[in-house]
Amino acid sequence: MARKRRTVYIGDKRWKLTRDRRLRGRYGDCDYAARTIRICSTLVGLDLLDTLIHEVIHARWPDLHEEAVEEVATTLAGILDAEGFVHGESEGD
Repeated sequence: MARKRRTVYIGDKRWKLTRDRRLRGRYGDCDYAARTIRICSTLVGLDLLDTLIHEVIHARWPDLHEEAVEEVATTLAGILDAEGFVHGESEGD
């Protein structure tokens, strides 16, 4: 399966965002030297959103403690899910 890759800006830096199956049991990772975020390509829904937010926070604030990263990512993902952003619900649903 081909990896999906795109360029995103986090802060004022350009990062590569890649969906990849080869993460060996991890949901995602953040490579500061290569400015690359890898997200497991099998993730969907809330797990995908939580992991993406988590890794973007790491990229933007590399010194932030892991517990804070986890709490913010999970909180934001949960709010976005409740508001219908994860499953594509509309206001009338």
